Amino acid sequence: MNISRPDIYFEPNYLQIFASLEGSVYKEFKYSSGNNFAVYPFLISPVNGFRNNFNKQYFDIQGAYGYNGVISNSNDPEFLNSFYEAFDQYCKENNIFAEFTRFHPILENHKFSENHMQVIFDRNTVVLYLEKKFEDIWEKEYSSRNRNMIRKAEKLNYSCDVLFKPTRKDIDNFITIYIENMHAVAAKSFYFFSESYFYNTFDLLNEYTYLFNIRDDDRKLVCSAIIFKYNDFIHYHLSGRSNDADNSVNSFLLDQVVRFGQKNGSKLFHLGGGRSNAPEDSLLKFKMNFSKGHL
Repeated sequence: MNISRPDIYFEPNYLQIFASLEGSVYKEFKYSSGNNFAVYPFLISPVNGFRNNFNKQYFDIQGAYGYNGVISNSNDPEFLNSFYEAFDQYCKENNIFAEFTRFHPILENHKFSENHMQVIFDRNTVVLYLEKKFEDIWEKEYSSRNRNMIRKAEKLNYSCDVLFKPTRKDIDNFITIYIENMHAVAAKSFYFFSESYFYNTFDLLNEYTYLFNIRDDDRKLVCSAIIFKYNDFIHYHLSGRSNDADNSVNSFLLDQVVRFGQKNGSKLFHLGGGRSNAPEDSLLKFKMNFSKGHL
């Protein structure tokens, strides 16, 4: 069964990167009936401590960092029921007893599963639709504060380099500035990815991955971000900013991503959500300066 992948989070290589990172195994459950089909890619991990009690190895499953769930060409209730009957049987046969899914806000694939599992709203994410004139985005989507920050960055002579298939040195430079920034914001340990994670991302996802570098007047790297471009979507993945850089560089960088997306035919820029599900989350508030659109 062949199925087009609607977004990068369903690419086998994307899941393989996180499988090696988390000590899990990437698998796909595939199901079809007539012209209807569904594919569920996931990571499966052993649950430690159960074998001594039950004399079996048990497992749980989840998607990789980002968004996941079932890909299907159908919302027919009979097909959904038959899919989940087959999937339940698969889980029983493979000692899988728990599942966690972060559904995809653009694809809204929670609708495929909401009658068969508990679906909980967690947080809003920010989306900017790019199929409009840039002037309209600048005036109607960007906040006035955001426009002022971008103008400030331009006056400070910041510039942007967009790197496709960057060198190992470029990747190392990103790692340095990213890790420094994670320490500065007291990020959770999860966000301190290993070097191999970054190398694998640019290696295994090289068709879809860009490095946006912001440099100051002296060509010093002051801000950098990993951006995914896949089909019609652009995603803001990971970024870092130097401690001595003006805080306008973050706005300048994302404005450059917007311009790049429009120039290269993208229809939608998904900026994601905040660090938490709090409505006043500072990262969410920053992203909302770019768009009034929420998912």
